[in-house]
Amino acid sequence: MPMLTITNSQIVTPQGIIEEGTLTIADGRILSIEAGRSHNSPGIDVLDGKGLTALPGFLDLHIHGGGGSDTMDAFASDALKNILRTHANFGTTGLLLTTMTQSQELISHALAVATQAVKQGKEFCPEGAQALGIHLEGPYISPKRPGAQPAEYVRDYDEDEFGRWLEIVSGTMKRITIAPERPGGTELLAACRNAGIVVSLGHTDATSAEALDALAKGATSATHLYNAMPPLHHRTPGATAIFLTDNRAMVEIIADGHHVAPEMIDLALRSKGVEGVILITDAMAGAGSGDGQYDLGGNAVTVGDGKAVLADGTLAGSILTMVQALRNVRAWFPRLSWNDLALLTSGNAARHMGWENKGRIAPGADADIVLLDNNLNLQQVYIAGQRIR
Repeated sequence: MPMLTITNSQIVTPQGIIEEGTLTIADGRILSIEAGRSHNSPGIDVLDGKGLTALPGFLDLHIHGGGGSDTMDAFASDALKNILRTHANFGTTGLLLTTMTQSQELISHALAVATQAVKQGKEFCPEGAQALGIHLEGPYISPKRPGAQPAEYVRDYDEDEFGRWLEIVSGTMKRITIAPERPGGTELLAACRNAGIVVSLGHTDATSAEALDALAKGATSATHLYNAMPPLHHRTPGATAIFLTDNRAMVEIIADGHHVAPEMIDLALRSKGVEGVILITDAMAGAGSGDGQYDLGGNAVTVGDGKAVLADGTLAGSILTMVQALRNVRAWFPRLSWNDLALLTSGNAARHMGWENKGRIAPGADADIVLLDNNLNLQQVYIAGQRIR
């Protein structure tokens, strides 16, 4: 792969904005960042980025599908490739393949296929986002807060079952969503700590005390804040209030305008600070595919009017893309700077997961970059220095 220079663009770095800068990419990494414009040099491809802004590639920690495919299409690696290609086309350069509550057999097969995608890295789907790991959402959640998770498969922690899954994933399970108040919650937290798995609290009916206890035992985030958890109440605040006020917890937000009202997103941003919020899509198969009928972990879902719902009207994931989430929060909160947007769409996720070479434009970091115009329209996407859009 030849050396590439992107010049004459606005570059968003952790140290601030370079108005007319040049970044040079070699061997999939960012080699250098300089102020000013670059000139043609032998052996170096030069792209004029005039009028464009370079942001770190988007990172999505919670994604179920896209392009008509679902992560629970357990026997189909082609389905995962389709998901990775679809979201890369919308600026996501790395993601966690997220499973659904289902039978032991179906989850096992889905984990096996996803594990191969993660282990093969960029080679699994060179033209798609990189599968950076697996996010196990359920089945160890609250039957009181299943959301769109199939309630008939919700169950309490099973040490033998989880142990088999850990053998299957062979270190590729990077994150899990659990309800800590359920029987076995403490043991599950300990098992995840021992396996180096990031624990997020969600689909939970936990009280304030139970949420605080889980954070003390190693949980570090809340899954899709406000959704599938107790609503805020002034006398019984529940887990939601803890997630908003405890600095040990980062919070996911689905910023599609359907899952969470902008005012409540504003509350999260003001309570947590920009550094404490991670934008996710929670996207299902309909993302990037248009209206119609889809499957979400075995449930029939109808996509229309910008949202995905079960037959009873329950929201069933989203059809959100990360670039649209960015556009939404910028429109709702004009105070957000370019650096704020970079944190919300990539930097915070990378810090939360411990991905030191992701989520920032800096020398030595992975060359995962998106270029947007002044209207936040996505123009180009680079993953490991390779242009895929």
